[in-house]
Amino acid sequence: MTVQGLLSRLQVSPDASPYANADVLPLPPSRRTWTKTIFFFFWISTAINIAEWSAAATALAVGLTVGQAIAVYTIATIIICFFLVVTGHGGGKWHVPFAVINRTGWGIRGSWFTLLNRVILSCCWYGVQGWYGGQMVKIMIGAIWPSFYDLKNTFSPSASMKTNEFVSFIIFWTISLPIFLLRPEHYRIPAIISSVVVTIAAFALFIWALVKQGNAGPLWSHPEEVYGPGTRLSGSKLSWVMMRMISSGIGGWAGGILYQSDFSRYAAHPGDQIRGQVFIIPVCLLGSNILGIITTSCARGFYPDEPLLWRLYDLLGAIQRHEGPGARAAVFFAAFAFLLAQICVNVVACGVVGGMDLAALLPKYINIRRGSFIIAVIGICINPWKILNTANSFISAISAYAVFLGPLTGIMVAEYHFLRRRKIKLTHLFIPNSTSDYWFWHGLNWRAPIAWVLGVWPSMPGFCASVTPKKVHVSTTWIHVYYMSWLLGFSISAVIWLTLNTLWPPPGLREVDEKDVFGTFGEPELYGKEGVDRPSFEKAKEASA
Repeated sequence: MTVQGLLSRLQVSPDASPYANADVLPLPPSRRTWTKTIFFFFWISTAINIAEWSAAATALAVGLTVGQAIAVYTIATIIICFFLVVTGHGGGKWHVPFAVINRTGWGIRGSWFTLLNRVILSCCWYGVQGWYGGQMVKIMIGAIWPSFYDLKNTFSPSASMKTNEFVSFIIFWTISLPIFLLRPEHYRIPAIISSVVVTIAAFALFIWALVKQGNAGPLWSHPEEVYGPGTRLSGSKLSWVMMRMISSGIGGWAGGILYQSDFSRYAAHPGDQIRGQVFIIPVCLLGSNILGIITTSCARGFYPDEPLLWRLYDLLGAIQRHEGPGARAAVFFAAFAFLLAQICVNVVACGVVGGMDLAALLPKYINIRRGSFIIAVIGICINPWKILNTANSFISAISAYAVFLGPLTGIMVAEYHFLRRRKIKLTHLFIPNSTSDYWFWHGLNWRAPIAWVLGVWPSMPGFCASVTPKKVHVSTTWIHVYYMSWLLGFSISAVIWLTLNTLWPPPGLREVDEKDVFGTFGEPELYGKEGVDRPSFEKAKEASA
């Protein structure tokens, strides 16, 4: 078989081109199946998980009291939900993914830069979150056969993992793969099951801890007894630690804020996604944070000899050790519930999102399904066990990646909402030549990299010091700037973007196609007869080929 013949066989479909396939083009009504109810269950299963439970409790580990930690994550949740609504609007209205919406600002080829940022992050987080899921598998197996905790380790110390951990990780990785065979429009049943089960488990664990302790724990009532006299934060030090944790909370969702259109595009009707973003995410996200914080405080009271149990799987392991054989069934079912939520988060928020981005990078040969499997394979190749056990600086790096995502989000929001006033020429998004309003200079809009770099650079000294604290030392001022990285980068890039486009306006501002060329809108959704240049889809397809 010739190389050309092999490449022809690898194409996702005969209609696919280097810039479009069925997963990249605007979705037809038949694939837009996410109703308000589906978004409701989807966000429950996404917001109540290991990461949210544990991440909020880390605020206690840095010295905040329970009340301060709750205040911090209340503020972070409000900011997160606001931006989820803002960035998800384009997908809900135009039914195109994050990768395509960014073509209006960065250019049809320039948008590849934003995609590569997301793909790198998806690969890293898929491996790391998969390792967390493996820890839940380990708890489940250990609850049935306690001897699994003491399984003979066949790995050398340099492997940075134990045999039982690796077995658990491979099990989690394997059981996650079949879900990639489902298209996102068919996630209804998994989302409902996962959301119901994990909600019951989270409240059961919280109520048990509260009843066992009899109050909210020593970190609520007597934090100085835990942290020691004179160690309680106050004044400016307290303010900057709280600012740091607010940014950390936003940073954990920075990727989700950026790619929100990847899922809002599946809304059956424009605006269906907003109900989940406005009402369900605040309740579930803040609720998960509060449950994790108070349960950690309670555990400190009834397990005083244990380290601070802010990791959920460490808490479940401690329960099995201290509560005896009778607790094994409860530990198993709690671990199983959070395992389902972890599969949902890892598959959807890391694997599928990465698959969507790869489908936009190489649409002729990769669709969402193929891209998701590629992300899953790379997720193993990055050796997440080494990352988590030996390279805390790398974890700090991918956690602090919001330094780079904040400016990208600022450009996207300023471009879509303020510059173009939520109007897009869909056909021009798929024409890779100068007849497209989004082609700019050889497919790249020179304004975008300038606005992005200027938004990133103020946070870079603090970022480098955070990632490599033993090698890089900067003043406290730069560290404080870094603590505001996402909000600061977002604001700087947005302002610079609007300034550059005011001085040098791009073509086709606030224009749309006259006809529903892609068949993505029903009659009630037709958006007027504005526009100047109106190429047919056949011309767009010929040009992209």
